[in-house]
Amino acid sequence: VEHAKLALYFADKPPARLLSGIQLPPAFGRFAGIDIPAGESHFQIEDSIRLDVDVEAIAVFGHAHYICTEMEMTATLPDGQNMTLVKIDDWDLDWQDNYQFASPISLPAGTVIHSRVAYDNSDANPENPYQPPQRIAWGRESTDEMGSLTLTVVPKTAADHDALRAQITSHRRESITKGIGQLFRRGASTQPIPKQLDRESHAL
Repeated sequence: VEHAKLALYFADKPPARLLSGIQLPPAFGRFAGIDIPAGESHFQIEDSIRLDVDVEAIAVFGHAHYICTEMEMTATLPDGQNMTLVKIDDWDLDWQDNYQFASPISLPAGTVIHSRVAYDNSDANPENPYQPPQRIAWGRESTDEMGSLTLTVVPKTAADHDALRAQITSHRRESITKGIGQLFRRGASTQPIPKQLDRESHAL
């Protein structure tokens, strides 16, 4: 038997600064072209966004399933300095967690955030759920695949928060448009996508 307690604390006023999540690619990689042939040992997806406002990075979270092998998120500052925010060289599901930085990381406007997720769908990957390997595409089941990194940030002001949210929404729409176009060119079915997007829009 498990016994749990829940405590709720109500503040006198709303927070002065709000958290935002920058997910690259959006929608856990739904429109990033995750369609991995059997035997493919180094399949990658990538995404990036250039920040319009100053932010402080608080934490980073990675999400993928069994055949993911590597994850990396970097920041290229306006002065050209490169910074690794997270790098996982040997991914498995135990790495799926939220990692808070020891102290906030200042990322000025103009910083480019870049994510990379790699997969191994060969029989050399001991985590592969299929032996022999099978084609694996994006999906909600654990034996399907997903892939994204989410950077939690705090914009400096409420106005900056609104601007960042608008930028994140615009990036998500661009990703969806590009992804659907790729599906059409491959001749894949896009019939379930409108219903899925309608459900997901309520979570934004």
